[in-house]
Amino acid sequence: MIPSLWSEVIYHANSKQRNRDMKRSLRNIKGYKIIGSDGSEGNLNDFLFDDESWIIRYIEAGFREIERPRILIPRSSLRIVDWQQKTIELSFDKGKIESSPSLDRHATVSREYEKKLIQHYKVDPYWPYTYLPPTDTQMHFPPRPLHIPDKEVHKADLDSSLRSFREVRGYRIKGTDGKIGQVEDIIVDDEDWQIIYLIIDTSRWLPWSKSIILSINWVKSISFMNSEMYVRLTADQIKHAPEFDPSHPIDMDYEKALHEYYHELKQATS
Repeated sequence: MIPSLWSEVIYHANSKQRNRDMKRSLRNIKGYKIIGSDGSEGNLNDFLFDDESWIIRYIEAGFREIERPRILIPRSSLRIVDWQQKTIELSFDKGKIESSPSLDRHATVSREYEKKLIQHYKVDPYWPYTYLPPTDTQMHFPPRPLHIPDKEVHKADLDSSLRSFREVRGYRIKGTDGKIGQVEDIIVDDEDWQIIYLIIDTSRWLPWSKSIILSINWVKSISFMNSEMYVRLTADQIKHAPEFDPSHPIDMDYEKALHEYYHELKQATS
């Protein structure tokens, strides 16, 4: 039996491994307290990932003392993330945030805006993107690099490669024989903030009611125009997929078993 999954602190290394390579739920990280170097406090409201690599690039924050429609902070500029206390410490104060390039609430985050933002926070641009695996020698499940879904975008979005968790959560999932669910959550690796898994809720679409965990390797394409993702699975294959249980952790054995299940499925359908 494949063990079930806990969506809060999702990967516990054994006593011989250092506490790294954790898998974490964006839904649970959302709401973490953000603390500036001057003690100013805010909250994490959303995440933005680039659709070329599916890696989290920015967090969107709100501060009681800062009146801005939107506040984006490069994820690479975060100083300390304390998963136990659910806090994120910044190396700069609210003055740095207040002087950052302004962004209207419903504006597209253009590449031109990104250039101004990363220059303001003095971080390196992530483009052009080259995949670099996590800095260790252990096996990762699913193996890296991951397959990144093909994308369909609106013409107006061509100047941006960023998508938000708020936007994608709720996207419909279509299998090879029809609709099978919707995106309930996203799981990331907390070392490189790579999106690894989708949590899919099938309760509104299929006769059985359960949530499953699915590697993004199985997502063939994503339509940002239609708010849909297309996966290489049938409804029956989803029915027998490992169920998501938020009461237990993902450990290495879980990920190996999960990978083996989908690998066997791929072998059977190829």
